Formats: sequence, C-alpha cells, structure tokens
Amino acid sequence: MLPLAILALAPVQQSITLEVRTFDGPTDVSEGTRVVVHRAGDREQPVGRVEVGPNRTVTVTPGIYDAQAIRERSGRVVNIRWAERLIVMAYPDENGHHLEVVNFQSGYGALEVRGTSGRGLEADVALYQPKDHSRPAAQPAITPLYALFVVPAGEYDVFVKRGAQGNWHPGVDVPHGRTRLWLVPEGR
Repeated sequence: MLPLAILALAPVQQSITLEVRTFDGPTDVSEGTRVVVHRAGDREQPVGRVEVGPNRTVTVTPGIYDAQAIRERSGRVVNIRWAERLIVMAYPDENGHHLEVVNFQSGYGALEVRGTSGRGLEADVALYQPKDHSRPAAQPAITPLYALFVVPAGEYDVFVKRGAQGNWHPGVDVPHGRTRLWLVPEGR
C-alpha cells in the first residue's frame, strides 16, 4: 500500500466530453458521419465511437488522439478522412467539453468562439475578411456553448457585439485543418 502523501500527489484521471463535428467545406455533414477515436499512433483499439446521428460526443481521458471520420450517404461510404494528433486536455475555459472539427475538404479550418463566463457566449459574434467588413465571411453554427465558424484557413476580423456596443478584434488566425478556440475578451 502506498503512503498517503504519494496518493495525494497522484494525478486524477478526469474525463472530457469530446465533440467531433464534420464538414465538407463549409457544409455541416456531422449527422451523416461516424467517427472512430483512437489514441494517437494506436489504430488497433478504438477508445470511442461517434455513430451516425445527432449525438456527436464521446467521453475520453486527456490525451492526444487520432480520429477517423467516415461519411456515408444512402448506406454507402462516400469519404474517409483522418484527423491526427488532436490534443484533448482539460482546458479550464472549456469546462470539460472539447470540440474538434474534421473537414473532408483541404484548406479549411474552424474557429470556435466562446465566452469566458462558462455559461455560454453571451454576445453576438460575426466573422469578416480583413479590410472587407461589408458582409460576414460565414454564418456561425450557434450552440449553447459556442459559435462555430468553418471557413478557408487564414486571418479574419471578429466583431463582438454586446447590447449596443461592438468591438473589432482584427487578425484572428483560423488554422488549416485544425479547430481554434477563441475566447471573447471580458467586457469587449
């Protein structure tokens, strides 16, 4: 039996809800896609599965994962995409709910916008091409936890509006083939 001092220092394995959404370019195809999640580099034993349908989550422990997205249409596989080395950790701003987006088209990335309160976004957000604020670059998918923009990778300007006040946040990078978490600055 280990001494209590050593047991007190042992890390607690916490679970994280991993949400995997899939897109074909800017189009959400999550409900027609199943996802198999593996520990990175170990494709023999899956650690979780997301079946076709509206539930897009699986519970995992913190770690680095590979995910295989299998898109189906009329019972036939139409596309397969691997997303490798997805870092799923217990980030305090995510409150145990981590999002990853897999896109079947190359050149796209995802921007997940969250509020810092942990109770949801609590603001309106829009994404614009730099120097062209005449119309939004994309319409967000809105959930109680976040707003999600799936766009070609690159830099964008984010407009955040709370009540009558709005603020610009220029030069927000949307990485190629990855999901970036961006927190709305407090009071802005």
